[in-house]
Amino acid sequence: MKDMKEWNVFSDAVANKPESRRASANFGKTDIGRLVRMGLNENPYGMSPKALNAIAETAAGSNLYGDFQANELKNTLAEYYGMSYDNFITAAGSSACIELVGNTFLNPGDEVLMCPTFAAFLDMAYIHQAKPVTVPLKSDLTYDLEGLLEAVTEKTKIIVICNPNNPTGTYVNGDSLRSFIDRVPEDIVIVMDEAYIEFSTAPDCESMIDLVRQGIEKPLLVLRTFSKYYAMAGVRVGYVAAAPELIAAMKKCPRNCNINKMGQAAAVAAMKDQEYYREVKALVVTGRKYIETELEAMGCRVYHSQTNFIYFDAHVSPEWLMDRLAERGIMISSNQISRVSVGTAKENEMFIGEMKEVLENAELAS
Repeated sequence: MKDMKEWNVFSDAVANKPESRRASANFGKTDIGRLVRMGLNENPYGMSPKALNAIAETAAGSNLYGDFQANELKNTLAEYYGMSYDNFITAAGSSACIELVGNTFLNPGDEVLMCPTFAAFLDMAYIHQAKPVTVPLKSDLTYDLEGLLEAVTEKTKIIVICNPNNPTGTYVNGDSLRSFIDRVPEDIVIVMDEAYIEFSTAPDCESMIDLVRQGIEKPLLVLRTFSKYYAMAGVRVGYVAAAPELIAAMKKCPRNCNINKMGQAAAVAAMKDQEYYREVKALVVTGRKYIETELEAMGCRVYHSQTNFIYFDAHVSPEWLMDRLAERGIMISSNQISRVSVGTAKENEMFIGEMKEVLENAELAS
């Protein structure tokens, strides 16, 4: 079978691009359909019943196109945040928002500055023949903001901050972020990925949407998703908040901006059912604390999280641990160390029980 270069039909961007970490993700040797899913940062409690009803009511009309502009959703977002309709653009999930950012702002040869974070930002850079420049995280796995500023060059076009960060779960406080943004040169686009910020309980883990609301005179984009907190990962709804001039430019690159009509209806209903999501958040936070406490009791190095997942070092190979847990019916993920999503109370207890046995067996075998 021919390899990619022998076909000689691909764009330079695709032919020279490394394999996507997202497209090649491996969650162990077991079929994930048979596993308790604690590896994809999904919300196990599901979306609001009102959102489910909205999908059911809308599905019957799915032979007709939905609203290409997602007007009701953008009006709902504007009302919720106390902003203007013109401050928002929607897309089919935050990954599509990231693609939209690349389509709008990147040229070949530009540099995209980031710390280790969500792999979609690497894909965004490579597919536009830009250069990703990665600044290491600090020893506590938080962002090195000073290091990012020192790495700025005349080619820097975008700086990415994921807060709280994926996959570490760590965060940067609001004062530090505002100071950082103030020092970024005005011709650099600042992308704030806040996919997990609704799960935060730290008072100083602050959204930068407030800066957009206040009319910041810098190219600041704040990315949000309905996949995590709102439990709509399979529906694919995301949005960008920014100055109207930036949103107008992004509308010129509409690929993946169209959200299916069920997704639009569900997102609107979800935004109007905050009481349900506050209850779900309380369950997630309780589960997060439980997992962190139990993992620390096992001797794991735990990076305390402001998300719906925990990044931890069990002092064994993360790939080995992922496979052993998959054999026992639990899916987690691995990068340089391990990451587990917060599940239901029953799933969390199952994970901790299996973790104890796996680590005990590892000690006996050593």
